[in-house]
Amino acid sequence: MRPYAKSDIPNADRAFGSFGDGNITVELVNRLGREIVSGRFSASDSLPNEGALSSELKISRTAVREAIKMLTAKGLVGSRPRRGTEVRPVSDWNLLDSDVLRWLRQSPPDRRIVIELLELRLGFEPAAAALAARRADPTQLARIEEAYGFMRASAAGNYDPVEPDCRFHESIIAATNNRFYEPLGALVRTALSLTAPITNAIFGHAVGDLAAHGEVLLAIERKDEQRAFDLMRGLLSHVAREVAEAESLPPLPDRRPVAAAEK
Repeated sequence: MRPYAKSDIPNADRAFGSFGDGNITVELVNRLGREIVSGRFSASDSLPNEGALSSELKISRTAVREAIKMLTAKGLVGSRPRRGTEVRPVSDWNLLDSDVLRWLRQSPPDRRIVIELLELRLGFEPAAAALAARRADPTQLARIEEAYGFMRASAAGNYDPVEPDCRFHESIIAATNNRFYEPLGALVRTALSLTAPITNAIFGHAVGDLAAHGEVLLAIERKDEQRAFDLMRGLLSHVAREVAEAESLPPLPDRRPVAAAEK
């Protein structure tokens, strides 16, 4: 996509919309972020300059400057002498940033990103399941069991199907009792929030594969480390293969809020 020209700037209100009564900087970050992640801008495309955005959107230069700083910190844009603010390639994006992942969820599904997130999880979740089988205490086992029960209840369509899946995998990671594994629970949550709606639609599941998750739970309960490792690896590998072989990725369904009673 070509960079903006001055003649394009009067259309900025249509590109980015009008602003509400919230935090203007955050609104601009969200709108520019969505435009970049959705592909409206390509790598090396130039964003409108600070003065143009400030004038045409009727917001302060300070708000624009802060928004660009926030996008720069997320790896989406960078500044170059005489070139202004340019969109950076996807390889530079912080794909673990919660905002970037949220914008990805709001964009058409990208097969490569889904597969890479599954590959990332394959790198540590099987080992986490094995550690959980070795170390989980009764309270931690109860949390994994509770999350699995929530998954079963969500299969009836009463709750957001992604939330219990997140809780199941987070509970396993917490049960490793390894301080360096535990922060990875947040990473799994953000990855699942992007990929689970797509993979559930591919499989025709209301929620993640209940039988496979149940087998992982049973292996952890029985303290069978190798089986927990193998089952978790098999679960994630199967999903990655199906995504790779699908003719096309289904559109993301609407997410339903989780009932307060289940939180």
